[in-house]
Amino acid sequence: MTKQSEYLKDARLIETHYGEEYERYYNAIVPPVFLNSLNVFPSIDAYYDSDKTDKHVYCYGRVQNPTVRILEDKIAALEHGERAFVFSSGMAAATTAVMAVCRSGSHVVCVRNVYGPLKTFLTQYCTEHFQMRITFVKGDKLEEFEEAITDDTDLVVLESPSSILMTLQDIQGVSSIAAAHHARVYIDNTYCTPIFQNPLDLGVDMVMHTMSKYIGGHSDIIGGVLVAKDTALLDKLSLMRELYGGILGPMEAWLGIRGIRTLEVRLRQHEKTAMAVAEFLENHPKVRKVHYPGLPSFPQYELMKKQQRGNCGLMSFEIDGTVKEAKEFCEALSIFKIGVSWGGFESLVTMPFARATDEEAAWLGAEQNMIRIHCGLEGEDLLIADLEKGLETIGT
Repeated sequence: MTKQSEYLKDARLIETHYGEEYERYYNAIVPPVFLNSLNVFPSIDAYYDSDKTDKHVYCYGRVQNPTVRILEDKIAALEHGERAFVFSSGMAAATTAVMAVCRSGSHVVCVRNVYGPLKTFLTQYCTEHFQMRITFVKGDKLEEFEEAITDDTDLVVLESPSSILMTLQDIQGVSSIAAAHHARVYIDNTYCTPIFQNPLDLGVDMVMHTMSKYIGGHSDIIGGVLVAKDTALLDKLSLMRELYGGILGPMEAWLGIRGIRTLEVRLRQHEKTAMAVAEFLENHPKVRKVHYPGLPSFPQYELMKKQQRGNCGLMSFEIDGTVKEAKEFCEALSIFKIGVSWGGFESLVTMPFARATDEEAAWLGAEQNMIRIHCGLEGEDLLIADLEKGLETIGT
């Protein structure tokens, strides 16, 4: 076997084409959008005897759809999972993951910088309605997890890197600690995508992606995905999605398929641009600190190299100025638009802690003047020039 043939056995080329069966849709190179809500059967017995787990058998759109299944097959292959399930939003996926593992009185260990709405779901809904106990950890040291995880822990919630301070957790180390206590591990892998990180290979039980970010890539869909290897867990996730009714629509699934076709190319360009921007900011006299895992100065740089293959276009930084000056900086930008999401073509800026108290920001390891930016695809020279213009407003 040639070296090229050996490479093709595991190439991402195969993963990104996974699930496409051209002969089933007239050899069209782009999979179709199946907008039907139901499928019919030739007889009553055929309906009752059909294997609903067969990927070629479809009955009702709330349960499964051919376009949706193609997207799921691709993401499962990319994440090295047994199967994936896509949802109508990232929160639908995240909350389903929690409810699939936890029960009344469950103990959950969660990193402080997890996605805000998921934190609200845990601290308000789950504690009030299911008497769950939530323990928050900063997450950058394994000792914190060793102290927090007990035999009563059912779920550990990770987000590495986090989407504000970009802090990492030692995924393999945390997974080993959790496994020793028979706890499941969930991680938000939206930042890295399957291109730059595969947490299932490091011992994680469930991987979640918010599809409005890089998987969609064009700021035109809302969606979420869960990927796992364990058959019993997958069966539970499948049933819960069917009962909760949170499946992704076929049109959004088709847009997700489109996004995956250019995912690696886009992500590497985002990374290249972000590295140039991060280096510019790090060397600017009006910037106090830059949070970007790709910088050698990043405190967890060695851990990043151990478990990631790259970084995306998202970063945060602290200016040498007040909250008021940080707001004026954001509002002086032209290319960077003020917006809370990220992962698309456009560059964005926001201030996650502008309305937080000093204590709230400090608990998360930040200051009120923290600025988060997403470096889009407009070009690094334009983005640096825009940031330079904004930084000129500080201290004037």
